[in-house]
Amino acid sequence: MSFLRPHPWIAALTLALAGAGCFATQPDVPEGQGADKVSRAEYDVATDEWSHGRMRSAMAHAMRASDLDETYADAHHLVAILYLALCQTENDCRLEEAERYARKALKADPDHRAARHTLGVILVQERKFDKAIEVLRPLAEDITYRTPELAWYDLGGAYLGRGDVERAIEAETKALALRPAFCWANYRLGLAYEKRGDYPRAIDELSKAVEPVAPACRNLQDAYEARGRLQRKVGHEDEAKRDFETCAKLGASTESGRVCTAAVKTSG
Repeated sequence: MSFLRPHPWIAALTLALAGAGCFATQPDVPEGQGADKVSRAEYDVATDEWSHGRMRSAMAHAMRASDLDETYADAHHLVAILYLALCQTENDCRLEEAERYARKALKADPDHRAARHTLGVILVQERKFDKAIEVLRPLAEDITYRTPELAWYDLGGAYLGRGDVERAIEAETKALALRPAFCWANYRLGLAYEKRGDYPRAIDELSKAVEPVAPACRNLQDAYEARGRLQRKVGHEDEAKRDFETCAKLGASTESGRVCTAAVKTSG
């Protein structure tokens, strides 16, 4: 279901370079160097590779950092994030592995809030909605967490997946209260109102999702597809056609792109 996409910090990643196959690691340590020192050097290389969009190279270095030091929570967490990023950008989804590394990070550091949040995101992607809620609700309510709006956003996704529309609306509304210019939350809030059957309000939220000038919002393909679908439901065929055309132009290879391309062909 499209409510699982996108994620604010995954959607913004640079597309990974082409490549396939498993991520090989070689956890040997150069003579005279401690494993923890080499692990941190590998982590630094991984983050630099990631910043340049070389995601699979980043994964190889991050996994080596993780293998070299079981206590290095940041390295385990980075591997989990990269698995999520590859799922988002290349549809190479290995969510069980992502979950394993997120839990590995939390075993190394039970207070690693970012890793806990990542685990919640992974559980939503795996459709383990009840478990995701158990992880994300305390984090969203944690006054010491630095990005509670993202926790509320993901909690809303978990509630939406479980079919608890009212709690999804509550969570996404809280995310928007903390960050008013949060188009992803507007998008999910629109889907929640659609499930409630409140189409005018759903269309309004989906419109807010694509209004900001930020490219990530202007190019939020799923929001155009959802708004086009709703415009058609309420009989606004011209508006629906415009949304489907915009959506199709943003790419035909995605699920939403395929739906929109087909919808354009059937439009009058």
